[in-house]
Amino acid sequence: MSGRGGVLGWPILLMVMGVLAGCAGPGSPPTRFFLLTAQIGQEEGRLGADRKAGLVVELEPVEIPQYLNRPEMVTRAGGNRLQLERMNQWGGDLKEDIGRVTMENLGRLLHSERVTLLPGRSEGEPDFRLVTSIHRFEPDEAGEVVLEARWILFDGRGGQLETRHARLVQRAARADDQDALVKAMSQALAEWAREMGVVILARAKDGKKGKR
Repeated sequence: MSGRGGVLGWPILLMVMGVLAGCAGPGSPPTRFFLLTAQIGQEEGRLGADRKAGLVVELEPVEIPQYLNRPEMVTRAGGNRLQLERMNQWGGDLKEDIGRVTMENLGRLLHSERVTLLPGRSEGEPDFRLVTSIHRFEPDEAGEVVLEARWILFDGRGGQLETRHARLVQRAARADDQDALVKAMSQALAEWAREMGVVILARAKDGKKGKR
Protein backbone atom coordinates (compact mmCIF):
# COMPACT_ATOMS: atom_id res chain seq x y z
CA MET A 1 0.00 0.00 0.00
CA SER A 2 2.98 2.29 0.53
CA GLY A 3 4.57 1.37 -2.81
CA ARG A 4 4.72 3.19 -6.07
CA GLY A 5 1.01 4.10 -6.17
CA GLY A 6 1.31 5.85 -2.82
CA VAL A 7 4.37 7.81 -3.90
CA LEU A 8 2.67 9.09 -7.05
CA GLY A 9 -0.59 9.82 -5.22
CA TRP A 10 0.73 12.63 -3.03
CA PRO A 11 1.96 14.91 -5.83
CA ILE A 12 -1.36 14.50 -7.67
CA LEU A 13 -3.31 15.24 -4.48
CA LEU A 14 -1.22 18.34 -3.78
CA MET A 15 -1.73 19.55 -7.35
CA VAL A 16 -5.52 19.17 -7.08
CA MET A 17 -5.54 21.01 -3.74
CA GLY A 18 -3.51 23.82 -5.30
CA VAL A 19 -6.00 24.19 -8.15
CA LEU A 20 -8.93 24.30 -5.73
CA ALA A 21 -7.16 26.83 -3.55
CA GLY A 22 -6.52 28.98 -6.59
CA CYS A 23 -10.19 28.92 -7.55
CA ALA A 24 -11.27 30.09 -4.09
CA GLY A 25 -8.30 32.35 -3.49
CA PRO A 26 -8.17 36.10 -2.89
CA GLY A 27 -8.32 36.75 -6.63
CA SER A 28 -11.94 35.49 -6.89
CA PRO A 29 -14.52 38.31 -7.12
CA PRO A 30 -16.79 38.46 -4.05
CA THR A 31 -20.54 37.96 -4.31
CA ARG A 32 -22.38 41.28 -4.19
CA PHE A 33 -25.83 41.72 -2.66
CA PHE A 34 -28.47 44.27 -3.69
CA LEU A 35 -31.80 45.67 -2.47
CA LEU A 36 -34.52 47.54 -4.31
CA THR A 37 -35.29 50.96 -2.83
CA ALA A 38 -38.23 53.38 -2.83
CA GLN A 39 -37.61 56.18 -5.34
CA ILE A 40 -40.57 58.41 -4.51
CA GLY A 41 -39.79 61.26 -2.14
CA GLN A 42 -42.03 62.58 0.61
CA GLU A 43 -42.46 65.83 -1.36
CA GLU A 44 -44.49 64.01 -4.02
CA GLY A 45 -47.28 63.30 -1.53
CA ARG A 46 -50.35 65.46 -1.13
CA LEU A 47 -49.25 68.74 0.46
CA GLY A 48 -50.87 69.54 3.79
CA ALA A 49 -52.29 66.05 4.27
CA ASP A 50 -52.13 64.38 7.67
CA ARG A 51 -50.11 61.18 7.22
CA LYS A 52 -51.64 59.63 10.34
CA ALA A 53 -55.16 60.23 9.01
CA GLY A 54 -54.40 59.20 5.43
CA LEU A 55 -56.12 56.55 3.36
CA VAL A 56 -56.01 52.98 4.61
CA VAL A 57 -54.74 50.77 1.78
CA GLU A 58 -54.00 47.05 2.07
CA LEU A 59 -51.59 45.39 -0.35
CA GLU A 60 -51.85 41.68 -0.99
CA PRO A 61 -48.44 39.98 -1.36
CA VAL A 62 -47.24 40.47 -4.93
CA GLU A 63 -47.05 37.46 -7.24
CA ILE A 64 -43.87 37.08 -9.30
CA PRO A 65 -42.78 34.53 -11.94
CA GLN A 66 -41.00 31.42 -10.72
CA TYR A 67 -37.88 32.25 -12.74
CA LEU A 68 -37.40 35.41 -10.67
CA ASN A 69 -38.01 33.68 -7.35
CA ARG A 70 -34.34 32.93 -6.63
CA PRO A 71 -31.39 34.62 -4.89
CA GLU A 72 -29.46 35.27 -8.11
CA MET A 73 -30.33 38.31 -10.19
CA VAL A 74 -31.68 37.45 -13.63
CA THR A 75 -30.78 39.08 -16.94
CA ARG A 76 -32.64 38.49 -20.20
CA ALA A 77 -29.88 37.49 -22.59
CA GLY A 78 -32.16 36.93 -25.57
CA GLY A 79 -35.79 36.57 -26.50
CA ASN A 80 -36.14 33.23 -24.71
CA ARG A 81 -32.86 32.94 -22.83
CA LEU A 82 -32.17 33.96 -19.25
CA GLN A 83 -28.83 34.40 -17.55
CA LEU A 84 -28.24 33.99 -13.80
CA GLU A 85 -25.90 36.54 -12.24
CA ARG A 86 -24.32 34.25 -9.66
CA MET A 87 -21.98 36.91 -8.35
CA ASN A 88 -24.83 39.45 -8.06
CA GLN A 89 -27.60 38.37 -5.72
CA TRP A 90 -30.54 39.84 -3.86
CA GLY A 91 -29.90 40.72 -0.25
CA GLY A 92 -33.32 39.38 0.73
CA ASP A 93 -36.39 37.72 -0.74
CA LEU A 94 -37.18 39.50 -4.04
CA LYS A 95 -40.94 39.02 -3.69
CA GLU A 96 -40.95 40.56 -0.23
CA ASP A 97 -38.61 43.32 -1.37
CA ILE A 98 -40.96 44.32 -4.21
CA GLY A 99 -43.88 44.40 -1.78
CA ARG A 100 -41.98 46.52 0.73
CA VAL A 101 -40.86 49.05 -1.89
CA THR A 102 -44.37 49.29 -3.37
CA MET A 103 -45.80 49.91 0.09
CA GLU A 104 -43.24 52.65 0.78
CA ASN A 105 -43.77 54.32 -2.60
CA LEU A 106 -47.56 54.31 -2.23
CA GLY A 107 -47.38 55.54 1.35
CA ARG A 108 -45.35 58.53 0.22
CA LEU A 109 -47.57 59.24 -2.80
CA LEU A 110 -50.76 59.05 -0.76
CA HIS A 111 -49.08 60.83 2.16
CA SER A 112 -50.37 58.10 4.44
CA GLU A 113 -48.80 56.01 7.18
CA ARG A 114 -51.66 53.54 6.84
CA VAL A 115 -50.58 51.68 3.72
CA THR A 116 -50.01 48.09 4.83
CA LEU A 117 -48.47 45.04 3.22
CA LEU A 118 -50.50 42.00 4.24
CA PRO A 119 -50.43 39.94 6.40
CA GLY A 120 -49.45 43.00 8.44
CA ARG A 121 -52.06 44.62 10.62
CA SER A 122 -53.98 47.52 9.06
CA GLU A 123 -54.41 50.83 10.83
CA GLY A 124 -58.20 50.79 10.66
CA GLU A 125 -60.73 49.47 8.16
CA PRO A 126 -59.39 49.58 4.61
CA ASP A 127 -60.48 52.18 2.12
CA PHE A 128 -58.93 50.19 -0.70
CA ARG A 129 -57.21 46.87 -1.31
CA LEU A 130 -54.68 46.17 -4.08
CA VAL A 131 -53.93 42.81 -5.69
CA THR A 132 -50.80 42.86 -7.83
CA SER A 133 -48.95 40.41 -10.04
CA ILE A 134 -45.73 40.81 -12.01
CA HIS A 135 -45.23 38.90 -15.25
CA ARG A 136 -41.77 40.20 -16.19
CA PHE A 137 -39.21 42.24 -14.29
CA GLU A 138 -35.57 42.03 -15.30
CA PRO A 139 -32.96 43.96 -17.30
CA ASP A 140 -31.67 42.89 -20.68
CA GLU A 141 -28.08 42.97 -21.93
CA ALA A 142 -28.55 46.51 -23.26
CA GLY A 143 -29.49 47.80 -19.79
CA GLU A 144 -33.22 48.15 -20.48
CA VAL A 145 -35.49 47.12 -17.62
CA VAL A 146 -39.00 46.00 -18.54
CA LEU A 147 -41.74 45.73 -15.91
CA GLU A 148 -44.91 44.02 -17.08
CA ALA A 149 -47.58 43.72 -14.42
CA ARG A 150 -51.27 43.71 -13.59
CA TRP A 151 -53.07 45.29 -10.67
CA ILE A 152 -56.64 45.12 -9.42
CA LEU A 153 -58.14 47.73 -7.11
CA PHE A 154 -60.95 46.81 -4.70
CA ASP A 155 -62.95 49.01 -2.38
CA GLY A 156 -63.22 48.42 1.36
CA ARG A 157 -66.17 46.06 0.91
CA GLY A 158 -64.35 43.91 -1.63
CA GLY A 159 -66.00 45.35 -4.73
CA GLN A 160 -63.74 45.45 -7.78
CA LEU A 161 -63.12 48.98 -9.04
CA GLU A 162 -60.28 48.77 -11.57
CA THR A 163 -58.21 46.19 -13.44
CA ARG A 164 -55.20 47.51 -15.29
CA HIS A 165 -52.13 46.23 -17.05
CA ALA A 166 -48.84 48.09 -17.04
CA ARG A 167 -45.75 47.92 -19.21
CA LEU A 168 -43.02 50.23 -17.98
CA VAL A 169 -39.52 50.60 -19.37
CA GLN A 170 -36.51 52.15 -17.67
CA ARG A 171 -32.99 52.32 -19.08
CA ALA A 172 -30.00 52.06 -16.79
CA ALA A 173 -27.29 54.71 -17.04
CA ARG A 174 -24.82 51.91 -17.80
CA ALA A 175 -25.68 48.42 -18.97
CA ASP A 176 -22.52 46.97 -17.41
CA ASP A 177 -23.11 48.54 -13.97
CA GLN A 178 -25.18 46.38 -11.63
CA ASP A 179 -25.87 49.29 -9.30
CA ALA A 180 -27.34 51.24 -12.21
CA LEU A 181 -29.47 48.25 -13.25
CA VAL A 182 -30.92 47.86 -9.74
CA LYS A 183 -31.66 51.59 -9.61
CA ALA A 184 -33.50 51.33 -12.94
CA MET A 185 -35.54 48.44 -11.52
CA SER A 186 -36.38 50.57 -8.47
CA GLN A 187 -37.42 53.44 -10.75
CA ALA A 188 -39.72 51.12 -12.71
CA LEU A 189 -41.44 50.13 -9.46
CA ALA A 190 -41.83 53.81 -8.59
CA GLU A 191 -43.56 54.51 -11.92
CA TRP A 192 -45.85 51.56 -11.29
CA ALA A 193 -46.75 52.95 -7.86
CA ARG A 194 -47.50 56.34 -9.42
CA GLU A 195 -49.99 54.73 -11.81
CA MET A 196 -51.77 53.03 -8.92
CA GLY A 197 -51.57 56.07 -6.66
CA VAL A 198 -53.18 58.39 -9.21
CA VAL A 199 -56.17 56.06 -9.58
CA ILE A 200 -56.54 55.60 -5.81
CA LEU A 201 -56.53 59.36 -5.20
CA ALA A 202 -59.08 59.91 -7.97
CA ARG A 203 -61.36 57.23 -6.54
CA ALA A 204 -61.03 58.67 -3.04
CA LYS A 205 -61.84 62.16 -4.34
CA ASP A 206 -64.97 60.81 -6.03
CA GLY A 207 -66.06 59.26 -2.74
CA LYS A 208 -65.88 55.70 -4.10
CA LYS A 209 -63.66 54.16 -1.49
CA GLY A 210 -66.49 52.05 -0.10
CA LYS A 211 -65.97 51.57 3.63
CA ARG A 212 -67.11 48.28 5.11
